[in-house]
Amino acid sequence: MSIRKFVQCFAVLAAIAVSATSAFAQNAQIRDGFWFSGGLGFGTLGCDDCGGRTNGLSGGLSLGGTITPRFLLGVGSDAWTRSDQGATLTVGTFDARVRFYPSTTGGLFLTGGVGVGSVTGSIAGFGSSTETGLGLLFGLGYDIRVAKNTSITPYWSAFAMRNSYTDANVGQLGLAITLH
Repeated sequence: MSIRKFVQCFAVLAAIAVSATSAFAQNAQIRDGFWFSGGLGFGTLGCDDCGGRTNGLSGGLSLGGTITPRFLLGVGSDAWTRSDQGATLTVGTFDARVRFYPSTTGGLFLTGGVGVGSVTGSIAGFGSSTETGLGLLFGLGYDIRVAKNTSITPYWSAFAMRNSYTDANVGQLGLAITLH
């Protein structure tokens, strides 16, 4: 999928989500108990010694429990991947995560996490190699409530990994389904 088509699809989905907000305005932002969020998007990869950034498919999953209506605690994993002519590069994190909602009644949130990050390169027929190190994540999103416990969540996040041999960072824009 080209970047242009992805942006067009994302814009259509965002417009649908915004119009759904008014139709489901009676669905208050209630955050209680278990939560889950999963989404897909577009990401761009960079590193300290890279000549530029590379586009690819990205996404993430996270789940956890509600501490207060403003603080959610959990675990998550975000990843970026790209394959070209039999070679695949994947960057990801697995981390402990917190979500902070500045307003108990609003959908805007900030998220952050710390854990393990990895970079894996593989070539068909030759095998693969993985480097692991410290993984960090920071992001923000907005829950657009479409049902009592379901939101469509546009989000932006940045995640990175670093060890003494390599580093990688990804910025991603995506759309998730969030269950509270």
